[in-house]
Amino acid sequence: MKTVAQTVIEADHFYTIAAHTGNVIQAVEGVKDGGTVRLGKYDHKPEQEWAFIRVGDGVYRIRNRASGKLLDLTMTGTANGTWLHLWEDVGGTSQMWTVQPTPEGTVRLRSSWAGGKCVDTVGMGAAVGTVLQIWQEVPGAEDQLWVISEVKERAKRAAKKTEEPAVEAPVEAAAPAEEKAPAKKPAARKPRTAKKAAAKAEKAEEPKAAAPAEKAEKPAKPARKTAAKKTAAKAEEKAEPAKAAEPAKAEAPAEEKPAAEKPKRKCAPRKKKETV
Repeated sequence: MKTVAQTVIEADHFYTIAAHTGNVIQAVEGVKDGGTVRLGKYDHKPEQEWAFIRVGDGVYRIRNRASGKLLDLTMTGTANGTWLHLWEDVGGTSQMWTVQPTPEGTVRLRSSWAGGKCVDTVGMGAAVGTVLQIWQEVPGAEDQLWVISEVKERAKRAAKKTEEPAVEAPVEAAAPAEEKAPAKKPAARKPRTAKKAAAKAEKAEEPKAAAPAEKAEKPAKPARKTAAKKTAAKAEEKAEPAKAAEPAKAEAPAEEKPAAEKPKRKCAPRKKKETV
């Protein structure tokens, strides 16, 4: 027999009860209140895990984790070969079991009701699906020796749950940093908006560039402007003789003085004609 460390059973903990092959005792629920108890491969299922409720010195009620029902004797039998099953807690002696450690680290589970007979397997089997029964002690029989092991993974999960408040505090402290992350997103989108703005600017510039072309295509407007300039030039030409006449009138009084001298020059030639 392989020596294993003896497990200390504690309240509010769950354990597996394994045969020498490693298959564990599991509950198989029936249609009625009871259900059979068989061996099965351990798959971390709650029906394969048990709590030991202390009743006295080394005496326990063995409760299934999945259903909460207790390991019991069918029809409260006491004979060899009586099967084990599940039943509601009725406080009866048939639901009490003494855990007897062995030097090898295994245990025997003795029925308090059936005179200390041991939990055994039908046909001394240890394969998956083997039904459990009680039988008188057989020295050296491996099918009467069991290894109780604490469910470590579930114990770790329970420890993590107790540590959740301490873990949540840093998460909440880090939350503001995560809230700031959306503020960085607009910065990352700036190049996109700039491209969009540039595209819009190019679209806006296209009509502007086309505007001069449209103006160049309309010669009528410049023609009207040249016609207006010609009419304005003609009007100026007409105005210039008038302006020139006005200073002539103003200068007329200045020319009246030599006009008085001309008659004197005319008179002198007349006198010469008389002499001839």
